[in-house]
Amino acid sequence: MRNNGTAAALPKPYSREWVLLPEPYVNAVAAELESRGVRVDGHWNDPMDPRDVTVIVSDGAGKRLRFVWDEESGWRFGRMDEQGWVPLAAVRYLPGGLLPEPEQVADIVEGVLGGTVRGVPERPQHRSFHDYGDGFDRRLAAYGTAAVR
Repeated sequence: MRNNGTAAALPKPYSREWVLLPEPYVNAVAAELESRGVRVDGHWNDPMDPRDVTVIVSDGAGKRLRFVWDEESGWRFGRMDEQGWVPLAAVRYLPGGLLPEPEQVADIVEGVLGGTVRGVPERPQHRSFHDYGDGFDRRLAAYGTAAVR
């Protein structure tokens, strides 16, 4: 886990700062993927209930895959159709636990692209997004803070 060396107070749930806590994490994941030569077509933070992030990558065959992380179940992926959707039946949950390091996420994504990681259809439930004060926000905050817009 990253550590920015500060022990700043955590933002209150549902404040603007709190909903942006995952943004530095997804930025770090996207940067790690790009540093390995994985084509990242886009990435963003989706702020609520549960907080989640999305990373879109292209495989070598021109197909796009959507990788989504959320604060309850960790990472999952699916191949996007022509309209950019992933059918729910095609979603696969990935190993790595709730908040794997960006390097581990990149290893997993490369495994998906290479066909060695397939994921599972069963959704894990590591925590609830209502579990305020369980230490998870501190883990997210270790990746830095996002600019409040």
